[in-house]
Amino acid sequence: MKEVDLMNKRKSDEKGFTLIEVIVTLVLVGITAALAGMWIVSVANGYIFAKMNANTTQKAQLAMTRLAKEFAAIQSVSASSGTGITYKRTDSSLNTTADYVVGIGAGTKSGELQINTNALTDSVSSFALTYCDSANSTGCPTTWSSTSRIIEIKLTLTAGNNSPVTFVQRVAPRNL
Repeated sequence: MKEVDLMNKRKSDEKGFTLIEVIVTLVLVGITAALAGMWIVSVANGYIFAKMNANTTQKAQLAMTRLAKEFAAIQSVSASSGTGITYKRTDSSLNTTADYVVGIGAGTKSGELQINTNALTDSVSSFALTYCDSANSTGCPTTWSSTSRIIEIKLTLTAGNNSPVTFVQRVAPRNL
């Protein structure tokens, strides 16, 4: 009888996990891993979206700065529309006047803002110019006139998730 009690005692003293405990643990670890994976994916997508938007903003700032510098040096305008302008300015290296054309490229370069067929920026969804008589003008026309003194640039680029971002700047040509 003592021998049977010893065997029963050993079985009840044995350490270990039951099958149910192991399954519950595996299910909990799986749920935690799935939630952590979804969180990591959303953080990575947010990072990519922010990086694309920062890149778009940087391209737009560079383009707007270049256009402001170009338009500030205008001496005369020979053609204008709401989507482009042809003008003359002194080329500082040659001290001569040259024609410059600003607008969205055609053909294979559509969606690209250009100065004399040289790319200024890409991902352009719209580009608009208006020509105002004074700084306080609103509702300015889309063609240049002899009284125009300010050029308003409106540049819309496609950012992350194909969302449009619009940048607006007014420039007063100093040589007119």
